[in-house]
Amino acid sequence: MTYTIARGPRVFGPYAAEDVYRLLAAGNIVPTDLVQGEGMQDWRPVSELFPAPPPVAAMLFPDPPNLPWWVALLLGIVTGGLFFVIWDIVEAAWMRRVSERSAALALYVVVAILYVLRLPEAWHIVAYNAFNGPFVVVTPLGEGMGLAGLALAIAARFVFRNELLRHFNGPEPLGLQLNAFWTLLFGGLYFQFHFNRINERKRMLRMSVPVI
Repeated sequence: MTYTIARGPRVFGPYAAEDVYRLLAAGNIVPTDLVQGEGMQDWRPVSELFPAPPPVAAMLFPDPPNLPWWVALLLGIVTGGLFFVIWDIVEAAWMRRVSERSAALALYVVVAILYVLRLPEAWHIVAYNAFNGPFVVVTPLGEGMGLAGLALAIAARFVFRNELLRHFNGPEPLGLQLNAFWTLLFGGLYFQFHFNRINERKRMLRMSVPVI
């Protein structure tokens, strides 16, 4: 059975029973919140259905990448965006470690391949516009790869966003919320900002497992 949690006008879930206990232990859910079980018609205080957490061992997961987001931004600017492509793969590789069902890594790898294939043409365009280099005609193939890369990058961001929300509101219940607009606009940089905050919170809760 799954359970939905309500606090005022906000509704969260559904969660499995063990996830509700983890959220209670972490303080993300309080006994006075309301809960509705799957198939139930009414809402009840959490304390009625979950009076005391069972004695289960906490499951710990490796910390997400902890590079300060502003460092990632500077490196992305200095490298002309190349670092952003690489860091997307680093972030998605971490997710693949904590969830074998993750599909974001494969999408980001394809995006990186398309990016590398189009690099020579992109550098010639920059040289022409910035340094009066030789004129370059954008080929249909190059334009197609650029559009395909953009579409895949957007798809990868939202796949990764859904995987992060599922993980940090389920197996590792830290109450993560991610805005769809900022996801579209900043992608991996926006995720890294939240990773830094998550790692700080994990250290406070003594749930931190640094990657070796």
